[in-house]
Amino acid sequence: MIYEMRRYQCFSGKIGFLHTLMEELAVPVFEKLGMTFVGSWTPEVGDDEHTLLYLLAYEDMGARQRAWDAFYDDPDWVAGRGKYAEMAGGPIVERSSSVFLKAASYSPLK
Repeated sequence: MIYEMRRYQCFSGKIGFLHTLMEELAVPVFEKLGMTFVGSWTPEVGDDEHTLLYLLAYEDMGARQRAWDAFYDDPDWVAGRGKYAEMAGGPIVERSSSVFLKAASYSPLK
């Protein structure tokens, strides 16, 4: 199993719009496509309050690529994503990054 930790840095004042987009659109599309959404977090202490982190799990990097290809082509995602940017008055995410994680032998998540 491989885990992808995605980090989204939002424009100031737009983190609420990202939470709404994730809850109402992105996570349902993940689930519809069979993507394993492990969880989502916002920093409590020691990081920027405009940040969202979430974790997805895949069998391997090939499965990850197929999942994201399907996600970006999904009609619900294509039709809906602009609605959230419009609600926010423009782009929500200023920058994003991903880290790929492989579980240590002693990790409860494998």
